[in-house]
Amino acid sequence: MKIKIQQFLYQNHSWSVVGWNIARALIKQGHEVHLIPTDRDKKCHLPEDLKPYEKTAPIDKYDCQISYTAPLNWGNYLKHGNKNRFAIWAYEFNGKNVLSPGFVKYHQFTDKVLPPSEFCKDVFKNSGMPDDKLVVVPHGINLEDYNNKNKFPLQNKKKIKIGLPLGQLHRRKNLSGLLEAYLKAFKKTDDVCLVLKTQTQKQQEKSKLHLFDVDFNTVLHETKLSHKNGGAIEVVTKFIPDMIEFYNTCDIIFTMSNAEGFYMPGLEALAAGKLVVAPRYGGQLDFLNDDNAVLIDGKTVRVPRKYTYWSHSQFAEMFKPDVDDAAKKIKYAVDNYDELLNKLSPNMKAMSEKLTWANVASQIIGLCK
Repeated sequence: MKIKIQQFLYQNHSWSVVGWNIARALIKQGHEVHLIPTDRDKKCHLPEDLKPYEKTAPIDKYDCQISYTAPLNWGNYLKHGNKNRFAIWAYEFNGKNVLSPGFVKYHQFTDKVLPPSEFCKDVFKNSGMPDDKLVVVPHGINLEDYNNKNKFPLQNKKKIKIGLPLGQLHRRKNLSGLLEAYLKAFKKTDDVCLVLKTQTQKQQEKSKLHLFDVDFNTVLHETKLSHKNGGAIEVVTKFIPDMIEFYNTCDIIFTMSNAEGFYMPGLEALAAGKLVVAPRYGGQLDFLNDDNAVLIDGKTVRVPRKYTYWSHSQFAEMFKPDVDDAAKKIKYAVDNYDELLNKLSPNMKAMSEKLTWANVASQIIGLCK
């Protein structure tokens, strides 16, 4: 099949990563893939292995078109053919009519909308997208990538490393709640270190703070002030070309996020054989459960206006993980690490083998008519 992928493809963005890996899987399956980046103005480029597939402009008609982009772009990016037009998107907050009506109407330019989780499918349905247009197609991993056993070097020499990959410094990531739980659970004398992979303050300023962003240094400083004897923390701001090396250096991946459409680090951690401690809510529940992870309890609350990206809805909901339960769960994971890993590993492995980019590509091709 002749397939076009038109979207962000140059920058190191979650949409790009999904596009790259779907493209790689389709190419391996023998399809002719044309990549049309919409972000060539960025000072980035396609990964080397995908450069031969970049086109400066699309042809008139494709057998299949794929785009991971916001709904307002679906009409422009899926117009080179009249069948098998597949839009991918995720939104993190649920509730009645949380999506702008201006977004919902763009489903008319697609044959199917492919939310990556049942959670995202519910978001779209609750906002008025037709159920028969929605098909859950998850994100995935490449199993062979995990043959890399190198470890990213850390300064801290504590025995147990708890990792938090923070690609986005958004309020919904609940950095303050995670720090509060960690510092409640551990003291300086404990053989544990929290490793925060994030941007430097200078990098964050370059991207210009939005209302939905937090100032990393301020949150870290203020939380540590109230827990002066709290556990060790190491901040990593260096670019890591292969994030598998970050997972390899950690023992546990921990999040307290209020809302996730999918939560890629959770799946990547399973594939790397690392324990995951995460909220019992959101897109991650498609692949995280009590048989392969440690889940944090909490309650559903209204989303504050400053958390939202587009138009705000008074009905928007998110999850508020219980800090005390999170502190108890993360300490339990550390204190019983070997026993837990031995118990959960078979199901961790089985889930990661199921959610591969090869299977994702096959599912998309299976939708074609």
